[in-house]
This record gives sequence, structure tokens and C-alpha cells, in this order.
Amino acid sequence: MRKVCYTILTLMILVLLSINVVAVPDLLIDVQPIQDKIDFDGVAKYNIELTNNRNDKMTVNIPTPRNDWDITIKPYVVELGPHQSKTIEVSIAPPKTVDSGIFSVYFSFKENGNLLDYKYVHVNIMQDSPVVEAKVKLIEEIEAQETWSEEFLEKSYSVTLINRGNTLAENVWETSVSITDRFFISTVPEAEIIDGDSTSTIKWTYSIPVNSQITYTYNISYLPLFTAIVLIAISLGTLGIYYMSRYKLVKNIKQKRDGYIKVEIAVKNKTNKKQKNVILEDYVPIPLMLSREFGTMSPTVIKKQKDKLVVMWKFEELQPKEERMLSYKMKSKLKIEGKLVIPPAYISQKDGKKKIEVFSKIKQL
Repeated sequence: MRKVCYTILTLMILVLLSINVVAVPDLLIDVQPIQDKIDFDGVAKYNIELTNNRNDKMTVNIPTPRNDWDITIKPYVVELGPHQSKTIEVSIAPPKTVDSGIFSVYFSFKENGNLLDYKYVHVNIMQDSPVVEAKVKLIEEIEAQETWSEEFLEKSYSVTLINRGNTLAENVWETSVSITDRFFISTVPEAEIIDGDSTSTIKWTYSIPVNSQITYTYNISYLPLFTAIVLIAISLGTLGIYYMSRYKLVKNIKQKRDGYIKVEIAVKNKTNKKQKNVILEDYVPIPLMLSREFGTMSPTVIKKQKDKLVVMWKFEELQPKEERMLSYKMKSKLKIEGKLVIPPAYISQKDGKKKIEVFSKIKQL
């Protein structure tokens, strides 16, 4: 008896575990027939309720089934928020020649070209059409091979239509994109684009001979927008650095007839506060040598290093908006061939634990 109880308890635990591991679909689909029994010339109507079972939003695309029935889906693109439900309306009319009976129409529900789920909608035709015995002899059958791809800043779609029938196939191929994507799209060949409330419809009109095919593609590229945003960000950053900087530092060089090079440096306190302990450094590269002719203020320190001469001015303070003009001359010991790169001037200041640094532009002779 105890062994039987253990067996029953084990089976109950396995059943509970199997219930817990059943996967819950991302999209719940409920087909509600409004009128599913019709005559050969009637129209069947259905409401299909779609429920987003995820914690994030989804965009559901319902392609029109490719057959000779007249099918209308409103809307065929549905935006669903987390756990939101919406209802779409579906109308199905049989072809001109049809037998009585129950027919199943396949509907697929996709997101970004990936199949979420599918449903068969059943239509009950109550009577034969009067021309059943004269069924269509010419068969127009189109096979569609669709592909989607997505890379960094780019999305693309391609469809190849193949005429598998025995007569010329003429119709319109449609697909849809979001209103936002519409502004970044290019189509090959050129397509008609019709804007709706939340989506844009892309239409290609085709005429395909028997056993022939045609390919339609579109490409969505955000690269121009991304480039524009980066350039704007760089421009704003440059302006921000300029206007947020405490100092304006400009260095100019002039070649004199006597062979000397005159260097002029302008430093300005751009703030409305007094700045203290400001150090300005400039460099005289080899093979240039420094002349002792200075302008309004002589350097505080001149230091010789391995490959350059450091000229330094120390300002105990700079008043708000105060500008200082400094100058000196230098001359080459040797004849210089080609262009000579003159290093930038450099401002440094310690403000507590923070170090302020500003550089002028590099100059060439």
C-alpha cells in the first residue's frame, strides 16, 4: 500500500512539473467567427483578437495569404504594448468558381519577418457556384521567396516572385514599413509608397511570363542620419569646449626679412573671475635659437631641454577679461628646407585638485 502511495505521489509531481514547463507563447491568437457559413457569392467575416504576452512591445504583421480567394485584413500591421490586446477584422470571399464544403485558410503572424504563430480559419461554403463544371483552365500561381536582413544602421528586404503557372501573372506585390523607416528607404526597382496612419505601404506592379521571375528589394539605411548626428555632436562639443574654457590662447608667427621669425602670443582670461597662478609655456624647437628681444613682458624662466628650449611666463593673477600680449623672436642656425612645424603654446593652472590645460593651434612655416 505504501509503495502504491509513493507511485501516485511521484506521478502527481511529474504532472505538476510538466504543467510548469509548458512554454507560454509570445502572441495569443483568438479567432471569433462572425459569419463563417456563406453561399458561393457571400463573404465570411471574422474577428481575430491578438494579445501580446510579453513584457515589451511588439509589431505584428499579417501577410495576405497567396491564393485565389479575396481576403481583406484590417489592419494588417498591429502595434501591441506589453500585455495589450487588439482585434483585427478579416473578410474572406471565395473565388468565382467553388465547390461547397469546408475550406481552411492559412494565416501567418510575423514580427520582423520571423514567424510568431499561425492559425487556420475555416470557411463553410453552403452551395456550389453555378459554373463549377467550367473551372478555370488558366492557372496563375506565384511563388514568393522573401528574405529579411538587419545589420548595424541598415535593414533590407528582398522578395523573388516566380511564375509557376501556365499563364502571364499580373498583379501588385505589397509589403509595409514603419512611417519612420519610410524616410530612409530606397527601392529597386522604384516602387510606389503610400503613407498610412502608422505604416507605409510599398507597392510593386509586376507582369511575369510563365517560368520567369523578378526580384524586388528595399534598403533602409540610417547612416546619413547617424553621420549628421555625429557631426552635430562634434560641432557642439567643439563650441562647448571653446566657450567653457577659461582662457583664449592664440599664437601667431611671422617670417621677417632679416631672417628672424617673430612669435606673438595672446592670452585672455575669458571669465568674470580673477585667475591666479597661471603658467604659459612656449617651445623653441631645434635648430631655431631664441633671440633676447622680448615684447611687453620677459619670460619668467628659460629652460634648455634635449630637443627644444622652453620659454615660460608665470602670472600671479589675471583680472576678469584681462588680455596679455607677449612676443619674442627666434632664428634658425641652419638653412631650413621644406616646412617647419612650430609647436603650440600651452597654458596650465592648478585649481585645487583639478588641473586646467589649454593649447593653441600648431603652426607651420
